Amino acid sequence: MHSTSLAAGKKSRSVRTMLAGLAFASMTALAGPAFAADATTIRVLNWEPGGADYWKALVAEFEKQNPDIKVELETVPFDRYPEVQGPYITTKSGPDVMENNAGLELFDRRRAYAELPPEVLEAGKDLITYSGGCLNFDTSKSCYGLPFGYQGNVMYYNKKVLTEAGLDAANPPRTWDEMGAACEKVKAIGKTCIAIGLSGIFPAYWNFPEIARNYLTEDDMRAMLAGKMPWTDPKMVNVLKGLASITEKGWTNSSAPSITMLPDGADIFQSGNAAFAGTIISDAVNWAAFGKVLGDENLGAMRWPTIVADAPLANSFSGIESSVFGVTDWSDKKDAAFKFVKFIAGKENAELLTKIAGGISLNKNVDPSVLPKSQALSQILEIIKTPTLHAGVLLSGQEADALARGWQEVALGRLSIEDWTARMQKALEQSPSKRQ
Repeated sequence: MHSTSLAAGKKSRSVRTMLAGLAFASMTALAGPAFAADATTIRVLNWEPGGADYWKALVAEFEKQNPDIKVELETVPFDRYPEVQGPYITTKSGPDVMENNAGLELFDRRRAYAELPPEVLEAGKDLITYSGGCLNFDTSKSCYGLPFGYQGNVMYYNKKVLTEAGLDAANPPRTWDEMGAACEKVKAIGKTCIAIGLSGIFPAYWNFPEIARNYLTEDDMRAMLAGKMPWTDPKMVNVLKGLASITEKGWTNSSAPSITMLPDGADIFQSGNAAFAGTIISDAVNWAAFGKVLGDENLGAMRWPTIVADAPLANSFSGIESSVFGVTDWSDKKDAAFKFVKFIAGKENAELLTKIAGGISLNKNVDPSVLPKSQALSQILEIIKTPTLHAGVLLSGQEADALARGWQEVALGRLSIEDWTARMQKALEQSPSKRQ
C-alpha cells in the first residue's frame, strides 16, 4: 500500500513536471509573437525607386540595424501615386513615411509632413545636397524630407538600332536638325525614333527640362519657382513649341498620347523597337535596367540634342536630388519614422543603391569605385559634371498636369499652342505654392 502510494506520488509529480514543462513551452511559443508585437511597425508609401531587389535589401538592412522597428511597404506605380497619396493627405491618416519628388511636388504637400528635427538633418551633412527637400530649395528654411540619390535626365540610345538604320552609333545626334535626319532613317526601317508616353507626370519631369534649357537661364528658372515667369513670355512659348515639335514631326510612337512613359514608353525602347528614349539616370528606368535587357554593349547615353546650340544652358545637365522621404504629420510613430528617413540618407543605404540598383548616390562617403562598369554609366558620369537647375521640379502640380494634358491634345491635333499657353498660364495663376 505504501509502495504503491509512493509510486503513485512519483507518477503524479512526474505528470505535474511534464505539464509544467508543456505550459512553459507553450508560454515561450506565445512569447515570440508577443515580443514581435512589441516592435513598432511603420508604413512607408513609395513607388519603389531602384526596383524590388533594392527595396528588399533596404528594408532588411534597416530592420537589422533597428530590430525594434518593422517596415511595412505600400508600393504603388509612379503614375498612380498622386491618386493613392491624395486621400491619405485629405483624411490625415495612413502611412508614417511618404515619398515625393524633390521641389514643388513636395512643397505643395508640405502640410502633410512633419518638419525634420536637427538630429535627422544631421544625415544631410553627408549628402552632396539635400535642398530639394527644403522650402524654396533653401537648407536654412524648413526641411520636410531627405533624399538618397542623384537624379536627372539623359537620352538613351540603342546602338544596334542606329547601326541598322545606317547611322553612326558612335556619334549620335547632337542637334535638333541631326535628330530629324536620324529619325527619318530610323522610321525607314520600321522602328520608332523616340519612345515616349505623354500620360501622367512624366512629360513635366523628363521632357520639359530638356527643351527648357534651350530657352531659359537659371535666373528664368528661379523666376519660375517664384511664380514670376509667365507662360505668355516668348521664352516659355518657345519651350511649348519645342515640346510640340517632337510629336508633330512624327518622331514618336503613334500611341504616345494614350500611354505613360513608365512602363509603356520604356518598354518600347527596351524591346528594341525604338532608337531613343528620354528618361533618368537613376531608379528603375536607368542605364542598369536598359543595359540588362538590351545588352550593355548596345546602350549609350547622351544629352538631349540642342535646339539652340549657343544657349547658355543647352549643353548642361538637368540635375536634382532623387525623391525624398519625409514623416507624415499625423503619424503617431514619429521617432521610428524619423529613424527610417535618416537611414535613407545614410551610407549603408547609399551603398545598397549603388551596388544593387545602379543608382548614383548623393552620400559623400560612398567610394565611387564601387559603381558597376558600364559604358552608358561612364557617359552619364561625364554628363553630370556640368549641372544646372532641373526645371521640371519647379513646376507646381497644376502646371505639371496642364503640361501633360495639353501636350496630349496638341499631339492629337485638338489644341493649338496658343490655347495650350493660356491653359499653362491659368494653371500658374491657380497654383497655391506660387501665390505665397
